[in-house]
Amino acid sequence: VGVVLILVSVGLTYGQLTDSAERTRKVGGDFIVQPPDASLFFALNSGTLSIKIRKVIEEIEGVDAAAPVLAKFLSDKFHLVFGIEKESFEKVNSSLDFVDGRLFDRPDEVVIDTVYSRSKNLSVGDKLEILSREFVISGIFEQGTAARVLMPLATLQEMNGTPDKVTMFFVRVGDGTDVDSVFDRLMGRMPHYKITKTAEIQAIMTASTPAFKQFLMAIVFISVVISFLIILLAMYSTITERTREIGILKSLGASKAYIVQLILKESMLICALGVVLGFILTFIAIKLILVTFPTMPVFIPTYWRLAAAGLAVGGGALGALYPAIKAAHLDPVRALGYE
Repeated sequence: VGVVLILVSVGLTYGQLTDSAERTRKVGGDFIVQPPDASLFFALNSGTLSIKIRKVIEEIEGVDAAAPVLAKFLSDKFHLVFGIEKESFEKVNSSLDFVDGRLFDRPDEVVIDTVYSRSKNLSVGDKLEILSREFVISGIFEQGTAARVLMPLATLQEMNGTPDKVTMFFVRVGDGTDVDSVFDRLMGRMPHYKITKTAEIQAIMTASTPAFKQFLMAIVFISVVISFLIILLAMYSTITERTREIGILKSLGASKAYIVQLILKESMLICALGVVLGFILTFIAIKLILVTFPTMPVFIPTYWRLAAAGLAVGGGALGALYPAIKAAHLDPVRALGYE
């Protein structure tokens, strides 16, 4: 139970963070320019940044292109839509890989990623309703870049009621230009705006996510307590049932250390089997989550898998310690007469 709780919670949390950071990074560019106090979780932001700021950004020495993006979170579909300008986006982005179709040409066209296409069983030429408006799918791109759905910026601005407003700019520096120098110039020219290096997005997201570390620590604590209590109850019940057997061992000369070692070995075996079962149940749980929510990213770092196993075994060892000591101190005469 402890292993499943840790791994599923970590998988969902890290999945969201890693997927969001990777998608943002693959949009392209070297920096993201946002309004003050904006979040890197674009679903929390609305279009409040004037598109006219692009001229200020592009005037800065070393800047090659600035692509405006409007992000809109669809609560009914639980995913983001990005409104982009075709020309400026293509200058900044180089990772949008189409498996079918092309980027939109008309205001009523959208493109979707492969995950969204598979989950909704959509193909090029099909109709897709977004915010009570019907669009034609002009292309399907490989998942992992930007949002699940991309549409013309002007169209999303109109639907969102935010003309000439965007959520952010993705800024690309010229080839051979020092990124840090351009960053310093951007900060000097736009000191009141939030400017983030795309290469540092994942680290910043992890560090700035509200209560991220506290949440994981709480999950770890609960998991260790569960492992501790389960093994404690299991081994305590086992020792109570085996009181006479323990008395026989002690009457034959078994030392206290031998009794403790014997019980701890048994508890470690139970913990090891529990860890294996926990990994299997985690695999099944994640498969069920992905079947139910196919667009939900899940990612479990290898070190968290090792940590979950270690914490489960450690919690089990602590839980077995008291029953083991209790068994080692049993009086052999009373133990032999135990009914």
